[in-house]
Amino acid sequence: MLKPITTAALALTSLMTIVGLAHAQSSVATKPGLELLVPSGTVGPTGKEDHVKRAKLTAVQLSYGLRPDLVLTSTVGWARATPLGLGPRAKLDLFTYDAGVEYRLPRRSGDRRINFKPFTGVGIGARTHNYRNADVATTHNTAMYASVGGELGLSRVRVRLEVRDYLTWVIPFGTSGTTRRSDVAVLAGLRLALR
Repeated sequence: MLKPITTAALALTSLMTIVGLAHAQSSVATKPGLELLVPSGTVGPTGKEDHVKRAKLTAVQLSYGLRPDLVLTSTVGWARATPLGLGPRAKLDLFTYDAGVEYRLPRRSGDRRINFKPFTGVGIGARTHNYRNADVATTHNTAMYASVGGELGLSRVRVRLEVRDYLTWVIPFGTSGTTRRSDVAVLAGLRLALR
């Protein structure tokens, strides 16, 4: 069974493809170049038996446009979390590194008014759980994500909002089997476009 955000991402991709084709026929779109963004936000578990509280998240995103509507995106993130059940001094550094693709509605070459451009994406990567002040080994786990969001723009100023649903394969404390855990990350950032 698909998770709600994954289902929403797939539905939004289909809708954006239809709208994007109509949009491309009505105007000439500009291809995005290299983009750098340093968003921040929060990440929190969605499962009932998670061992981590909601945490602050800081990330660096580097994107490169292959076409006006298709962008490669690489993200490195760091969340500072408090694990539950490991003592009052225990801390968790959660590092995320992934790469993916985004489908965006193309920005038209003459588009200088306030506008909103939605996007959706998918990607794969890994997450590192590094515990401090706790007798727990550092782990490296495979992860994948689906994302939805949008960018509000006025001329060269862009405000980006993104919601990601991460699915990570982890080994819980005291067990030997791998299980899936889900986290939702909400990120926002401001950037100045070069064009």
